[in-house]
Amino acid sequence: MIRGKMAYKTQVRLDAVVQCKPQRLELPVEKCLDAYVEANAFGNKDSCCFRCPHGQRIRNMIARS
Repeated sequence: MIRGKMAYKTQVRLDAVVQCKPQRLELPVEKCLDAYVEANAFGNKDSCCFRCPHGQRIRNMIARS
């Protein structure tokens, strides 16, 4: 048995709504994820989604599910 923190899979619904702090509006998770991945894949440093910690957190939760 492994002691310490247990890894729980967190499911994220793509139609769920999240509060986007940089844009100051509510977005579906799917749009947040799309904007985050696009900004970082193409190195769009002018985008507020570039290296957004909230977008990274959502991406990690989806990758783990």
